[in-house]
Amino acid sequence: MGTRVTVLIVAATVSCALGTGLYMQKRADDMRGPGPVAVSAPGTLPSEPDTGKLVLQDLTFTSAAPVVRPSRPDAGAVTDPAAGCPADMTVTPAKDAFLQVEIDAPCHAGERFTLHHSGLMITESLSPAGTYSGQVPAMAAHSVVLADFATGRDLEASARVVDFDRVERVALQWQGHSGLELHALEFGATYGEEGHVWAGSEPGRGAGSVELLGDPDQIAPHLLQVYTLPQSAALGDSDVSVEAEITAMNCDRTISAQLVERRGDHLRTRDLTLNMPDCSAVGDFLVLNNLVESLKIAAN
Repeated sequence: MGTRVTVLIVAATVSCALGTGLYMQKRADDMRGPGPVAVSAPGTLPSEPDTGKLVLQDLTFTSAAPVVRPSRPDAGAVTDPAAGCPADMTVTPAKDAFLQVEIDAPCHAGERFTLHHSGLMITESLSPAGTYSGQVPAMAAHSVVLADFATGRDLEASARVVDFDRVERVALQWQGHSGLELHALEFGATYGEEGHVWAGSEPGRGAGSVELLGDPDQIAPHLLQVYTLPQSAALGDSDVSVEAEITAMNCDRTISAQLVERRGDHLRTRDLTLNMPDCSAVGDFLVLNNLVESLKIAAN
């Protein structure tokens, strides 16, 4: 392992000039105990990467505009026109700028589908009765959601989110079993302390929360982790990092993901490609710092 760690630290040093830190840590008995000090040096990620690919040693980024499907004039509740086989979807605002999605499509019972919203993709499936109830993080004040079924029939609905400007939000999405995670250290917290928020932390451990969305039991599912920080939280910075556990399913492979951030009135989407270490490193973690500019809660 000593050689592998050295290689990664050298790669991190090269990347630091462009604002990205990368280091490896061993799994402890408590995997989220006090974390090691990052090796990244000060730097800032370009606010908007140039067209094409920017190679950061083990990482690659590109810019891509978020994809939003055009809404229908009567969006809100949509019916599948297939004769004798109605399918309805409704989208309504929920707490903390989430969207509550309800689908009733008895003729598609048990069928796999993918929810699309502002470039986000989440794979789910209908119940044996042909129903689905779940949430999607709103990434636009006027939010359009599309349900894309395996049979090729789409449903679409939209809603206006009135509390959209009251949250800060970062999403990380991928397909398959990548081992990726979002972590947030809120207001000066360190690993394992109150304010360290991730998908495995207990509810109420921090001002914000990280939600895992999508059905991991599907084949090659689109999965999403989203960190949401209400503007009503305490004043200060929340540092967000991307981590990747090295497992038997992702070791010695290249994994791809996307970071989607809402900054002011626009979205920024960046592709991330990470070459995972060989399988002798199973059980270790890669920690990617400074990919996300700190979320700030400031006095009005």
